[in-house]
Amino acid sequence: MADALLHAELLAACSALGYSDGVKYHKEADCLETTKDLVRYLRKDDESHEIRRALGETRVVQTDLLPLIRDYSEESELFDVIIRLLVNLTNPALLLFREELPEEKVTRQQFLQLITHQQGYKDAFMEEKVWAVLVGKLGELLELDWEHRQEEDKLLIERILILVRNILSVPASPEDEKRTDDDASLHDQVLWALHLAGFEDLLLYIASSENEQELCLHVLEIISLMLREQDPSQLAQAGLQRSQSEKEKDERELLEMRQRETQIKQQQKRKYYGARHSRFGGTYYVQNMKSISDRDLISHQPLTDIKSLNFDRAKRPKKHPKHRTPMLDINSTRRSTLAIRLFLQEFCIEFLNGAYNSIMYIVKDNLNRARAQEHDESYYLWAIKFFMEFNRYHQFKIELISETLSVQTFHYIQTNLENYYEMMTTDKKKIPLWSRRMHKALRAYQELLMTLAYMDKSQTESVRESSKVLKSKIFYVVEYREMVLILLQNYDPLKMTITYLKDVVETTHIFLKLLEGFCGKNRHVVVQKKLKKAHKKKATPRNGMRIELTEDKLQDMWDELSSELSAVVQGEGGELPNTIPFDTLSEQSEEEQKELAMRRINKLLRNRELTEAVSLLRSSRDVWPEGNVFGSQDMDHSEEFLSLREIFMANLNPVEEEPAVETIEDEEEEEEEEESMMHIREQEFDFIQFVRRFANTKVMQSYARLFKQYHLNSTHTNHCILKIFHRIAWDCKLPAMFFQASLFCVFQQAMEDPRQLSNDSVKEIVKFAVFILRKFFRMAEDNSKVFMELLFWKTNKEALEIEFGYAEQASGKQAAKQIWREEEEEELRRLFEELDAVPAGERGEKDTVDLIMENLISQTKSRRMVIKKLKEMRLIRDIKDLKRKPLKVHTSRVWTEDEEQELRMLFEENTGALDVVGRIMDNMIVRKPKHRIIEKILELGLVSDRKELRKKRPKKPKVQVSTRHLGEQFVIANQSDDVGDSESDTEESESERNDGFADEGISIKEPTRLGLTALPVATPALISEALNTVIEANMQEPVEWLSKILQDVADDREEDGDFEPVPVLAITESCTDAMEDERFQKLLKLLGLRPPQSCQEMFWRIPSLLSVAALRKRAQYLVQGMCGKIEVENADEPLEPVETPKDAENKWYRRRKKVISKSPKAKQLRPKPRSQKGSKSQTFLMNSFESENLNSEDKENYSQELPSSRLSSTMDNGDTVSLASQNSQVVDDSSDDEIPLSSLSHNSLKGCDSKKRIISGEQESDENSDRSPKQERKVKKKRRIVMNDDSDDDTPVVETHDLVLHLDTELTEMEKQTNDFITFDNVDQETDIREVPARQRMFDSDSDDDVPLLCGKQRARAIIDSDDE
Repeated sequence: MADALLHAELLAACSALGYSDGVKYHKEADCLETTKDLVRYLRKDDESHEIRRALGETRVVQTDLLPLIRDYSEESELFDVIIRLLVNLTNPALLLFREELPEEKVTRQQFLQLITHQQGYKDAFMEEKVWAVLVGKLGELLELDWEHRQEEDKLLIERILILVRNILSVPASPEDEKRTDDDASLHDQVLWALHLAGFEDLLLYIASSENEQELCLHVLEIISLMLREQDPSQLAQAGLQRSQSEKEKDERELLEMRQRETQIKQQQKRKYYGARHSRFGGTYYVQNMKSISDRDLISHQPLTDIKSLNFDRAKRPKKHPKHRTPMLDINSTRRSTLAIRLFLQEFCIEFLNGAYNSIMYIVKDNLNRARAQEHDESYYLWAIKFFMEFNRYHQFKIELISETLSVQTFHYIQTNLENYYEMMTTDKKKIPLWSRRMHKALRAYQELLMTLAYMDKSQTESVRESSKVLKSKIFYVVEYREMVLILLQNYDPLKMTITYLKDVVETTHIFLKLLEGFCGKNRHVVVQKKLKKAHKKKATPRNGMRIELTEDKLQDMWDELSSELSAVVQGEGGELPNTIPFDTLSEQSEEEQKELAMRRINKLLRNRELTEAVSLLRSSRDVWPEGNVFGSQDMDHSEEFLSLREIFMANLNPVEEEPAVETIEDEEEEEEEEESMMHIREQEFDFIQFVRRFANTKVMQSYARLFKQYHLNSTHTNHCILKIFHRIAWDCKLPAMFFQASLFCVFQQAMEDPRQLSNDSVKEIVKFAVFILRKFFRMAEDNSKVFMELLFWKTNKEALEIEFGYAEQASGKQAAKQIWREEEEEELRRLFEELDAVPAGERGEKDTVDLIMENLISQTKSRRMVIKKLKEMRLIRDIKDLKRKPLKVHTSRVWTEDEEQELRMLFEENTGALDVVGRIMDNMIVRKPKHRIIEKILELGLVSDRKELRKKRPKKPKVQVSTRHLGEQFVIANQSDDVGDSESDTEESESERNDGFADEGISIKEPTRLGLTALPVATPALISEALNTVIEANMQEPVEWLSKILQDVADDREEDGDFEPVPVLAITESCTDAMEDERFQKLLKLLGLRPPQSCQEMFWRIPSLLSVAALRKRAQYLVQGMCGKIEVENADEPLEPVETPKDAENKWYRRRKKVISKSPKAKQLRPKPRSQKGSKSQTFLMNSFESENLNSEDKENYSQELPSSRLSSTMDNGDTVSLASQNSQVVDDSSDDEIPLSSLSHNSLKGCDSKKRIISGEQESDENSDRSPKQERKVKKKRRIVMNDDSDDDTPVVETHDLVLHLDTELTEMEKQTNDFITFDNVDQETDIREVPARQRMFDSDSDDDVPLLCGKQRARAIIDSDDE
């Protein structure tokens, strides 16, 4: 009854407004009051919106309100009230229901009824005169100055804009309108009416005016609603005539539709071809297909194709709950008529040129300052996407969109994406709303990336550089870099549409393309990386509850901490903290505090705070020494260790604590929490490793979902899908990721698609499918389980296991470690039965568990896990059943008198050593830690300062002395061959000799073959040729930079005389690329620059051998080469005189001989010359023979060739034999001195010690009997000596016993470079030199004689085992 009365009142009020005669509307006298009554009625409306629906049924807007505005707009009060009423009636229906679609049937019907009424209102607003009145009124109000504008005027302006917003926001009804593309829809007709009224000019004015900033959000919302059905790419390319691309697109779509229809018709014909009429159907057996019994399946109708057999026809379809249905995709984009598109195109161009940057700045500022309404940022995101895309397709002027092209915009979009996704998980009733907003943010992000890609293609250098700067900042931050990956992993088909997934895939494609181009092939990109540090809180019993520990648990805990506690007790765990067991100000008695200290020690031990426990025990012992409650004062470490064990195992009650008052949140917390702290560090970016992260199960499922509808996707979308598939399968070498049955079904569908010949997208899919299938069948030959893998989606690791074999889980996963497989349990049982019976004498210090762990195949099990498993298998009842290894008691810290005396003696012996403490530690009978030895030395007063015991560094010589060469090492080796000498003495003597040479300022350098670097032979012609090659490769800037460096180094060397090598460091990108180019490196080598010699060097260097003139000459050649041609008289003449290797070697030996002869150390080492007749060479040879203790036969055959001069020795037969070449093969020596006798030079032989002993057989036997076995091993040496045989036969000249001959017919590397010479000289005349090829022989000898180096046709090596020096 009440509803009927309400409806009657509403109808009476609507009738009292006025009437129309078909031409003009006539209002009633009380029209204003009646309109106010309608406004009051709407205020009393309830949640069912009954009054609003009743007014819609009366069509009061179409019949009364709009005619009143049109005919009585001059009455300001009536106009204002009608505008208020219209704004209320046209309010969006979704806002009336709190942005939630009603689910109840009645409420849903009410919602749909309101939508229908609003569509009728929109239809009524197509009248041009109504918009002319509204636009005229709005223009008049905007013309008023800001100071003359009243508050009512401001409200009216805002209400008119909201009315326009409400009309444009009414959703379209394509089913009712039935409009196609290029046809005027209802929305288009309203836009055309607005255009005729000139409304877009007012919008542009408000957007660009500084005085109307408060209305910018309304303007942006209206513009978004005007262009919501438009595609920016089509709108930007709209013209008076259809473009060629539009024609081709329409023709292509028409052709595909005709082909699809033809295919369907052919399939229908093929299906029923040859089949009898259905009235003559029969019963058939389907071979090779069993029914529910063992017989073949029976079909009651003819089947032309086995695929037409359907078992699901009679089944009841599966029901899906409403909240689990996928979200529907609503695509409202369409192509309007040409006139609409042209005027909208003109509006967008004017908006970009005059208002875009300013209005976007104002809107962004309002959003940041929270001066906008809720969710107004969605219009801001839409504007970014639409107008930046419109700008891309229309002349692409980057200055028009500069306001939204910044890192701040990327950050704002990313923040909103995260916020929207979080709201989707929390506010589940508004999931569709949050999903749409998230989609808008994604499209804005996609457009930003597309704009960056277009900037890279720009012809303006500043635009490309700006793009590079933006990309460097975006790719550096980890949140921006991983956003697309997170979006793919978080895709949910129930919350997001398939169009959203398509945009995510396309955004990922453009992002990876930009990232790959930014990284480049050889470019090193540094990015941020986040690291997590997990800190675990200790679990504390709640409500003061105590956890009772059994004896087994205590024993297990003691096993774990015993080794660490032993180290702490012996002082090897660092300094102990200071603890105070007794508090004089405490109210507790001394006995209570003593008991409290004991409990604290027990608690500290069980909490693994070992240093505090040991410190508290010792301090308590000092405070309460009586009764030995905490142990005696003179107890050693082992006794203290055992007392700590007794305290640990004792059942002492812990200190009572106040029960904590816990809240509900504390009850829900776990016993062990992790506090995550993020640490950011920089690392070099690996693009392939980043792409490998897309080989994820969720990501692959998302791509496969979109890949299933490849026939509905655009060509670009299919290209994006296949590109990421190619990156994973080919670049990341993970083809097994695509071994999935659903993907194989899509591959099969694409292979059977008839469009594969005409459609490029289908053709690429087939090509990729063939590649994956080949990989699949190739792996199936080795891995038969790959067929089962088709049923599961795979991770990155599982794909590798399919291809390379299945492996166990990584050792880092604790859960996988603790799992005992059946074969492991059987192995443990067998090992326990075998090893438990091992006697204690054979165990040593190991118990049964130690022996088991040594023999387990899997070494991932810990001792505690083995013990626990033995108890579970009931092999042991208690840990005491195991034969525990005895406690290791280390040496005491107390020094005995013998140890102190030994320390004094060792300190006096090693006072002058470089490492005094190290020598003492090596020679002590009872080992002591280093810090205790130092403390004892200070306590005994042997030194006054701890610094005197530090390890001394050997003095660095001014110039490097190469002692690893020739005669000097021979001298060192012979001096270190004494029986009683140790290796330390050898090192000490060697260092002393080096220091002696260094003190004299000796500069000794080896020849080229032994380490001396020589400059390459270069001519101006070669430099000119290499320079032309470099210049042709557009490397003028690096060449100019190199010439400047050479000139600067020459000036520096001329000024300060410093000829140290100078590294060449490239700064610019072009110079860095040139330094890695082979052509430029060839030029550097010709100029004399040295490449990096070792792994520690990174840069090329200008060597110290290049003089100032040489550097300037090279710099001049580079400058002349860049100008045209190098001007020299003789282009083939080398830049510097070339010195042969032989001359350099001889020069080095002469210089070395002169330097060593001046050294006082060398003079001490030089033997006294003996008086002997003959030439200098003969005198030298005789001295050498005597010093080497050779017999007469060996002396006749002994000869050696020196690099500086050719010496000769007169033989018994009157011939003269030249000494062996110094270039002979260097042979390994297994003795302490590593330099073979064949490498001795004349100068080195001068330094030989002539005081060598010749031990006879009797003396040797006597000495051998007195020597210990250790000394015998030390004295016995093995030498490898090169021997040259002068005889014509193959019999060696050296007579020895127990020789083993090894013939080697291949020349060594040194012999290929150096020839052996045999020279026969008369006494007065020297003959020519003949080259004779050499063969090598190896002799193993046990003789007591040293075998000399001989010359001959064949060269042999003899290994002599000698018991003397």
